[in-house]
Amino acid sequence: MTFDKNKALDLAKNLANKFDPKEFQKFLANHKNLDFIEDVKILFAIITESIKGTYKVDIKTYLTIAGALAYVALPTDLIPDFIPGIGFIDDAFVIGWTVKTLKEEIENYKTVKGEETRQIK
Repeated sequence: MTFDKNKALDLAKNLANKFDPKEFQKFLANHKNLDFIEDVKILFAIITESIKGTYKVDIKTYLTIAGALAYVALPTDLIPDFIPGIGFIDDAFVIGWTVKTLKEEIENYKTVKGEETRQIK
């Protein structure tokens, strides 16, 4: 099986259309204890700034972030979030992949916004 970038981009676009910043803020408030929440917060900050027009990202980056955040926030994912101990494994993978893929964009955002950078793995 090969990775189809266009298919992945279409999936991200569909998920991005479901992304609701206000609903995602509720998700953040309810999931403060997740190990990957700091990565989620920085991705959310980038997309929020993009929506406001105070930080520009290209459409591919926007769709990648919005798709990832929508996937994490939506209850209908591969491993349902309510399953104790394993419910967020797929979400952590999606966020980890997104952070790794957008490492340069995230570091640029932190530099532009004057935020303290931390090592992204």
